[in-house]
Amino acid sequence: MPGGVAVRDDPNLHIIEELASPPDGHVDYTLVQIAIERAANPTFDAKAFNATLDHWVAVVRARVPKDAPPTTVMTALGQVIYQSGPWNDHHPFSYDLDDPFGKIYQNKLVSTYLRTRKGNCVSMPTLLMILGQKLGLTMTLSQAPEHEFARLQDVNGRWFNIEGTSPASWPDSVYIHEMNITQKQIDSGIYLRTTTPHETVAGMLEPLEAVYAHQRRPGDLLGLAMLVVKLDPKNAGGYVNEANAFFLELEHRYLDRHLTPAKLPPEQRADFQALYDSNTRILKRVEAMGWVPPTAAEDKAYLERIERYKATHGG
Repeated sequence: MPGGVAVRDDPNLHIIEELASPPDGHVDYTLVQIAIERAANPTFDAKAFNATLDHWVAVVRARVPKDAPPTTVMTALGQVIYQSGPWNDHHPFSYDLDDPFGKIYQNKLVSTYLRTRKGNCVSMPTLLMILGQKLGLTMTLSQAPEHEFARLQDVNGRWFNIEGTSPASWPDSVYIHEMNITQKQIDSGIYLRTTTPHETVAGMLEPLEAVYAHQRRPGDLLGLAMLVVKLDPKNAGGYVNEANAFFLELEHRYLDRHLTPAKLPPEQRADFQALYDSNTRILKRVEAMGWVPPTAAEDKAYLERIERYKATHGG
């Protein structure tokens, strides 16, 4: 069939999907992250990873009363992670100012963040959410353009944004202003939505999508992106990676060899066009939800925010 991309059976995705929909409804973010890390790196040491997480949980627990409210626990967690002191050997976790766009895709993994203590807007909120859940907090991940942040539920059921790169509790209006989020994007649910734990797993998969895009076949990326969309039909990144899988296949079959439709026999020309059409169809679908590719002006504004971060944090 023209335009087909072979999606191979991936045991890692079966595990992640099962973890996203446990019988008791409780999604364990630690187990999900371990599955993601193993899918990215088969030699991943889950035991050491768990021990590191438990260490930081113990440090936070020692700083708060047993029945402290969620906001108090989150404040203590933020201090332990981000403020220099004996609790973190005067080596706090911080934003990776050398790779602000996360172009080194391995840097998006939580395991890299724990090892280097330098993170980005994917790994930083994810670690906060994982540690928060271990501390008894109710947390999820939310999306903004090229950005993720955590959300925390307080004792009254209200949700607060937790900006993982600070941390701080920014109102939606700050994200709307800083990232030019439109009402259409909010109404469609692709940005600033409080996700369910099931949908949060889709957000956690963003680093694995980057790994698959660089290290695996286009069909592997397509299978993963399809899982992301299945878990959360409003996850814009999932659609973008679906489209990217078709483009990567088009690139592999034709563009890398500088082949265009005019140079191809009819059957291959039909295949070329079908791959192109699939890529375009998926992008149009997510664009109808309000997604737009990042622009040079937005990248410039983002780098300006990084410079302000450097100035504030002495970077």
